Amino acid sequence: MNIGVNIGDIIFQLFFLAIPILFIAILFLFSRSSKKKKDQLDRIEKKLDTMQKRMDELIK
Repeated sequence: MNIGVNIGDIIFQLFFLAIPILFIAILFLFSRSSKKKKDQLDRIEKKLDTMQKRMDELIK
């Protein structure tokens, strides 16, 4: 009987220990994803600027 209570306590503590770990992991993944999207947008913007300069040179 006492063993069942101990296993329940262990499961309870593991569950509540996992909550902050998951929260930190989600924040980390979100920040990493945001940085990758920003880098991708910067690359696209650079390519568009290059294309705009080429178009301006062709028009002149």
